[in-house]
Amino acid sequence: MYRITSLFTVILLWRSFVVQAQVDTMSYTFNLNDCIQYALTHQHDMVNAGLDKAYYYEKIKESRGKLFPHADINGNFQDNLKLATSLIPDIANGRYDVKIPVQFGTKYSSSISGQVNQTIFNSDYFLGLKASKVYGSLGEKSYTRTAIETRVAVTKAYYAVLVNEENIRLITANQLQLKKTMEDTKARYEVGVAERIDVDRIMVSYNNVVTQMDNQQRLLAYSLELLKFQVGLPAEATLQLKETVKDFPPEQGLKDTTDYLVHDRIEYSQQLTQIDLNRLSLKSKQLSFLPSLSAFVNYGFNYFSTQFSDLYKKGYGSSALGLTLAFPLFSGTERIHQVKEEKITLQKSLNDLDYLGQQIKLEVKNAFTQYQNNMALLNTQKNNITLTQGIYDRIVLKFEQGVSTSLDVISAESELKQAQSDYINALLNALVSKIELDRAMGKIKE
Repeated sequence: MYRITSLFTVILLWRSFVVQAQVDTMSYTFNLNDCIQYALTHQHDMVNAGLDKAYYYEKIKESRGKLFPHADINGNFQDNLKLATSLIPDIANGRYDVKIPVQFGTKYSSSISGQVNQTIFNSDYFLGLKASKVYGSLGEKSYTRTAIETRVAVTKAYYAVLVNEENIRLITANQLQLKKTMEDTKARYEVGVAERIDVDRIMVSYNNVVTQMDNQQRLLAYSLELLKFQVGLPAEATLQLKETVKDFPPEQGLKDTTDYLVHDRIEYSQQLTQIDLNRLSLKSKQLSFLPSLSAFVNYGFNYFSTQFSDLYKKGYGSSALGLTLAFPLFSGTERIHQVKEEKITLQKSLNDLDYLGQQIKLEVKNAFTQYQNNMALLNTQKNNITLTQGIYDRIVLKFEQGVSTSLDVISAESELKQAQSDYINALLNALVSKIELDRAMGKIKE
């Protein structure tokens, strides 16, 4: 037993080692489209949306199944501990005015019967079948909406990684420039051309840039984790991106918003489907006065005996074939008010559709305004970063020539960092506003 247990433990450890090795070697190199396609299959919300769609399909089949024949088998056993007593006239003795007690039946009785029912006409069944198809359409549209939201979320996370990488590129360039200036200043100090205070000032700026780089590296690592989460990749996997931020110029956006329709938004289509459901619900209440007709056929056996051991030795068969018609003549005023309630619900859904159309138009205007503002700010920041870079280079050159001071270098470096920070923020905002504009106009499809 000890050897078996030890062997089993070794097998478990080996399997866990193999699984861990497989996890450790999971590496992905994706572009944006790869990330989106992977997310549409593996992301949590998409998986659940797919299950919801399958659930709606099963609801359709369930509604169809109600129109098929339904069969039941029923069994019964009864032990009459004390038979009921009835009073009947004393016919045997000719005393019709005298009642005598009599017990009918046997101590044991049993029955087995089967019945098949088939609905011939029922308005709720047929309307329910139509409603189930509409629900299926609603499930498809819910899946599409989740897919669109997933595309937007993955794209935003992808852009965040690219912008962080661009920021690291800019910080790296600053770090190299400042490191060279610091080394040159140290060399000049060693030969007595520069002062110690110049070395210290530039070293302080360099240390700040190093810390900024470390912070940005951590932000990049977090943005990658967020992207993996949005894509649905395991946290243990490694992800590398094929593209850079230069592959997504935000200026390649829409010049105007004249080529969109509110019908392009999946939310508008979902509301139309909801109106169809409300119409079917109203029709169901309006047709509730119609009769329902069904057919049935049954067959069974009855068993009787005074002894339990003889109960099932002989059975008495019975069978019936017939129709059942149910006609709701009067149900008070309940049905009248139910119809009115459904009409009110339908009117509300129509009002919601009109309101949603106005919301979409306003949302498009707002998204386009934000996009235009962010693009204008991005162009300004591009110019500013070019200007501040030129200023910084000239100040450093003058400092090396002994014309400017270290304070001038520090000030120019600070202005350059601020310009780069403003540029990065403007770049991310422009990219995000572009995807938001596409979403608002219904340009993002499943």
